[in-house]
Amino acid sequence: MVKDMQGLPPSTRLLTLLNVQSAKPSSGTNKRTRDWHLLARKAQKSHPGTSARTDKARHVLGDKLEQAAQLLDSHDSPAAPTAGDAAEQKAALTTQEDAADDSDDDDAAPGAAADPFTRHFGPDSSLVRGKDKAQLELEHDTQVKKHKAVLPGLGDAQVLRPEAVADDEGRVKPADEAFKAYNPKLLDKMRSSSSRTSVPPTQSAWLRTLSTYQDVLCPRIAVGSDEHDAVREASALHAMNHVLKTRTRILKNNEYLAKQALDKSAASSSSSSTRSTLDQSFTRPKVLVLTPLRNSALSWAQHLISYLPPSITSVENFPRFVSEYSLPEGAEDKLVANRDNYPQDHVETFRGNIDDSFRCGIKVTRKSAKMFAEFYQADVILASPLGLRTSIEKDGDSDFLSSIEVLIVDQLDVMLMQNWDHVQFVLDRLNHLPATDHGIDFSRVKPWYLDGLASFLRQSILLSAFDAPEVRGAWTRACRNRAGRARGLGMLEGEAGVLERVPQGVRQVWSRFDVGEVTEEDDKRFEWFTTKTLPTLLKSAVSSSQTLIFVPSYFDFLRLKRHLSKHLSSLGSDFSFAAISEYTPTPDVSRARGAFFAGKKKFLLVTERFHFFRRYRLRGAKTVVFYAPPSHATYYPEVLSFPFTPPSQAAGSGAVQQHVLEDADVDASELSAHVLFSRFDVMKMERIVGKADAKKMCARDVGERRFTFV
Repeated sequence: MVKDMQGLPPSTRLLTLLNVQSAKPSSGTNKRTRDWHLLARKAQKSHPGTSARTDKARHVLGDKLEQAAQLLDSHDSPAAPTAGDAAEQKAALTTQEDAADDSDDDDAAPGAAADPFTRHFGPDSSLVRGKDKAQLELEHDTQVKKHKAVLPGLGDAQVLRPEAVADDEGRVKPADEAFKAYNPKLLDKMRSSSSRTSVPPTQSAWLRTLSTYQDVLCPRIAVGSDEHDAVREASALHAMNHVLKTRTRILKNNEYLAKQALDKSAASSSSSSTRSTLDQSFTRPKVLVLTPLRNSALSWAQHLISYLPPSITSVENFPRFVSEYSLPEGAEDKLVANRDNYPQDHVETFRGNIDDSFRCGIKVTRKSAKMFAEFYQADVILASPLGLRTSIEKDGDSDFLSSIEVLIVDQLDVMLMQNWDHVQFVLDRLNHLPATDHGIDFSRVKPWYLDGLASFLRQSILLSAFDAPEVRGAWTRACRNRAGRARGLGMLEGEAGVLERVPQGVRQVWSRFDVGEVTEEDDKRFEWFTTKTLPTLLKSAVSSSQTLIFVPSYFDFLRLKRHLSKHLSSLGSDFSFAAISEYTPTPDVSRARGAFFAGKKKFLLVTERFHFFRRYRLRGAKTVVFYAPPSHATYYPEVLSFPFTPPSQAAGSGAVQQHVLEDADVDASELSAHVLFSRFDVMKMERIVGKADAKKMCARDVGERRFTFV
């Protein structure tokens, strides 16, 4: 073998020797030996239903593994490097990057098995040991045990875990024990930043839960709240700690293997204590943070940078990042300047730079960090779903997502108001087999990566202001963590909902239409509205004019608008309507609002997304029809308060009972609300009418009924 390598550069010969040395099983150890020829055959095997791209990736992987197997068969011990190569080899070692403090435990350190990082992401993780992908998928879908627990930071939660996994796998430990999983210097930074001698209570609680490496869904994080910032800070420390542990172990193993190759006598004398060097993945990025807007990305970047190890003295391109993710110099944030005219959640969501297409890689080395790093050289990827999707579709490459081990998705409620398809697009491309090798050292790739099991170990942290069917669907499909999945059960609105914020005297009629399957719901809702709700509205002298129709879904909005336009003449000689959505130009919005308030237009169609982005006060309505319950529970009392108070006051808790009439001719008894709902709207209704009433109203055996609230 040495003869065959004579024509290669010294650096290439060293790399080959390191690959072989790390792939070769050590004598005198009890570690399980892997059959690399078998792995190669499995990788090259095509599977029915897979794409051509996936098959190509399998063949590339198989070829690499076969090369490793042949080297093992023809090589008994690594050749000692010549004296002339020693200087170049040592120089190469000194230029290798380091990412963390040397005090971090490694696989060979005493007590390493107790480290959650090692136990969860180690090369021989017990969570997936001895199982193939088909078996793990079956256990995820059918063999699951559920129980309720109170978790630090998350509160009341439902925990799901495969039956084959021990109950104590995701057990939350006391703070002093859980903090052993984190770099002490990062914890010291958190203490000093809060001027405390201990970690702040909220951050401490979240770190205890996150240290278990189980999936977490928290559907009650209000944007801009102190809790939101604390959760971001704790998650940023957790993510950076994961990056540092990963990089440290790789680089320490690099040093170990280099010493083994350079000193043959040392290698033979320490063969009985040789440690595993299966420490790598397909690509470098390990953490993915998804945020909806640049203002939130700026906040996340500041938290991530603040928890870099003390050895890092500079952050390259950070001033440029702050400049591009903030408002232009000298620009005034009019929303903040006029914050008294808007609800607090609107100001906190849309203050600063609200561009929704961005992506940035963050690279961490021993002495510095770098913003705007290439994805394949980055440790953390910070992006919006839209920005990441445009990059993937432009380059036709999503391999940089193949080795994500910690996923953080912040403000899912905002992403629901953007385009949820972008979120699904990104989630569907996580932890796939890469299409090309990207210079992978396959002899050091962790076995469960090679077996395609990375998605069953990835930790997902999902944060939202509320739960929704789309969020729950992503939680079920994309989150398959074997350590467990904990979903918070609390709500921002509380158990009682938001009906107490509706002005007193407003009559609210909730009409339930019956539907068998969820796939029929859209058609049944449209049929109910056009055949029962709309004719009833037109028969009344009050509701036949000054009626606002609030439509949560843009697709339902287009369907209703088309129907009203088509049947305009048959709906009455004086029937007229205007329609505004999030895509309506501002001049057209102004004309539609003015015409409705002046009575020139009898009906006004509005989408929930328009209200989310603009938060205008739509005056002139005496009847409000909710085509479906709004996703944001606060919009229900807010819209019903339009005739009384500005949105900023209507949305606040101080305006629960008292309302100042701005229009002298407004009488609460003349106002009414009509809401269409089905049993599949139960999650929205829990936030509006409360859990107890929602359970009764959405029961399977109720059928078509009307419920009235005053």
